[in-house]
Amino acid sequence: MLRADSGLLSYPIREVVEIGKEIEKLGKFSMIWENIGDPVTAGEEIPEWMTTIVRDVAASSDAFAYTDSRGDVVARQYVLDHFSSHKVCTIDDILFFNGLGEAINKIMNYLPKEARVLVPSPTYPSHATAESMHAGCSYISYALDPTNNWEPDLDEIRNKVRYNDHIVAILVINPNNPTGSVYTRETLEAIVQIAKEHDCFLIFDEIYHHMTFNGVDNTLLYEIIGDVPGISMKGISKDIPWPGSRCGWIEVYNAEKDDNFAAYIKVILLSKMLEVCSTTFPQKVLPLLYEHNEFKGLLQSRISKYTKRANEAFAFFKQIPYIHINKPKGIFYLVVELPNLPRTTLDAKNKATRLYINQLEEQPLVADFQFSYELMGSEGVCVVPLTGFGSTVTGFRMTLLQEDDAVFTETLEKIGRAINAYYA
Repeated sequence: MLRADSGLLSYPIREVVEIGKEIEKLGKFSMIWENIGDPVTAGEEIPEWMTTIVRDVAASSDAFAYTDSRGDVVARQYVLDHFSSHKVCTIDDILFFNGLGEAINKIMNYLPKEARVLVPSPTYPSHATAESMHAGCSYISYALDPTNNWEPDLDEIRNKVRYNDHIVAILVINPNNPTGSVYTRETLEAIVQIAKEHDCFLIFDEIYHHMTFNGVDNTLLYEIIGDVPGISMKGISKDIPWPGSRCGWIEVYNAEKDDNFAAYIKVILLSKMLEVCSTTFPQKVLPLLYEHNEFKGLLQSRISKYTKRANEAFAFFKQIPYIHINKPKGIFYLVVELPNLPRTTLDAKNKATRLYINQLEEQPLVADFQFSYELMGSEGVCVVPLTGFGSTVTGFRMTLLQEDDAVFTETLEKIGRAINAYYA
């Protein structure tokens, strides 16, 4: 009953949790979870003004009704006025989804099977897996260069688009998850030009569009897209500590300039009509949260906190001789490269933990997956292997979300101790 391509399904960010929970149980300790970007789970308190707005909306009958298939009209107008541009987008070009995971799947799945989307490497697993499942084979990628602050390799993008007629779109994740890079305007303009020259459309995942550190400018797709067809993907779960809202949207640009692209977008809309609509409640809440007089202060305080965490982590890991690290320019993740990673073991918490990890390591493993298992078993810290993001570079991603200063410092020390012991 399995599809032939079911082996392409993968989501290491959550899959590693299953292993981590078993190690936690066998080791009889509490794991430090650095695998997923959930600020609430990491201890962030929801401010009272937010919970008040949510309660008030929940008391309204409108929150219990269907909304327009495209999304709540007030929410879409707010998005258009504040996060998009009337020059390339209208209120009818905005479509809400139950999280960007749903949007990603629809964008990929309603392309013809032979049509391919060029994705970055490393990339967020939802994009790579959806593209692979759509095509029934491995995704096609372009490299992000760790020696150049994880900027996209423009020559590789240009050559892969030029010599592969099946590529119809280029995916860009900016600000970038997992690397924390925020691409220069020149890089992004060059990608737009490549798309224009080779008749591709653009998909920009801009979910972290507000999450850039002080002094770092972020260029949005609508600012540079010109007359190229494109899609921007955004949502509320990063700006506002409410990842469980599952509230994202796409902004479609320049659909009227290409009949094929317009027909493709219409199919996505029709598929949404078959579902009736996305969940009404968070859409009703959205404008009220963003317009509250305390929202900007909340956002800035969170960005300041993540900047502080990034600076501390960068300074800490920079002292370790075996590794390479770029200081993130935004979002709330940090990538540590582990080049020339050896194959070894660390002292596990107890014999039961060691035996379980030994079983895991009997299977063929990429080197950074083995390191992540050994890290969990020895120090009780769960990170995501970097190759789990489709990277050819070994390493790991951790978060900058920990609320407790002492726990964050302790987490760095645990990881550092494991790295030193592993390479030694």
